[in-house]
Amino acid sequence: MIYVPLLKTRQQELSVSKKMNYCFSENIIPLFEILTDKYETKYKIDPITHSVIVEQKGKRKMRIKEVPTDSDIITLDFINGLLGDKKAFIDYFRFTIEKYGKNININKTDLAWKLSRDSELYKNRIEEISKYSNLIPTVSIKQGFDFKKSELEEFLVKLQSENEIIALRITEEWLEKYRGIIKNILRYTDYLLFDIGEQNPNSKIMELEEVMELEISAKKILLNSPRKSDVRNGAYEEFGITELIDNSVREIYSEYGFQGIGDYCGLKDTLPSANEGSNGTGAALALLYHYEENGFYSFLNPDTSQGMSGYNKIIPIVLSKKDIFDLAHNCPAIQKIEKMNKSGNWSTWHNITITRYIHQIYSHI
Repeated sequence: MIYVPLLKTRQQELSVSKKMNYCFSENIIPLFEILTDKYETKYKIDPITHSVIVEQKGKRKMRIKEVPTDSDIITLDFINGLLGDKKAFIDYFRFTIEKYGKNININKTDLAWKLSRDSELYKNRIEEISKYSNLIPTVSIKQGFDFKKSELEEFLVKLQSENEIIALRITEEWLEKYRGIIKNILRYTDYLLFDIGEQNPNSKIMELEEVMELEISAKKILLNSPRKSDVRNGAYEEFGITELIDNSVREIYSEYGFQGIGDYCGLKDTLPSANEGSNGTGAALALLYHYEENGFYSFLNPDTSQGMSGYNKIIPIVLSKKDIFDLAHNCPAIQKIEKMNKSGNWSTWHNITITRYIHQIYSHI
């Protein structure tokens, strides 16, 4: 099985990628959905003394940062540094308000927003990936973002001329339109990433059979987002394997000729919100994946008034179940929980969810 963790380039996903890069291989290839650029930090220099300009802020002197420009972009270098030269799919993310809503933090998705409105810039950024031998350019076709058939074919062929491997990520509604391109253009070294989003795979039998009937030499990966974006924390079970995350893709993918699967590692397919934070309230939820049972154990503190401090009740319960989660005493997520001297925050527990999921796949693949 090939596993593709789908990771948006937020702080916790990047942090996990750095810590868990030993898990990445030919069998576990992460896909980064790039939302915003990373810039090299530069400071203003005095043209006479050639020293860094500082200003007084309270009792401290602070260096003044230069406003970053396009020449300061180090996004791909940064990701490559996290990977240690392991392979990764690079998907310059684009989105529609219809799918992700209006309450989006544009400052944290500025590049994705810009690319969503400029297809030529999108293609230019995809082409830049060709400079890195281990990064796989990924062209994503989905609702609101398609190309004329001749344009897509020309673009894919150009990418192939510069890369040993490319990937085409496509949703079901475009399968018929691009069937010929998929069959005739993709090579045996390439990947077809068939994305069914939040839909249950058992409801997409006809579409999965269509992909199987393509009989292409490219590797086929079935992408799914089994944790629904509109289900709030408080809806989950206080303890036990949750019925709200259906991970059945792992059980059926090979029946339809797919070589692997991909998902968001227990997170939702959402974008940074314009009003992130919870005003100190919210239901504390921990989700820990169990490979043998192919399900997520849910630990919930339903008292929303406690907010993040509600994890103080969850932590001892999780650790009391170590015989379920860490018989080999090597789970980095459990180790992280054991070392916590406070409750952590929402991001801390997102980190734990991703870490646990990737390590479980790594340990059993």
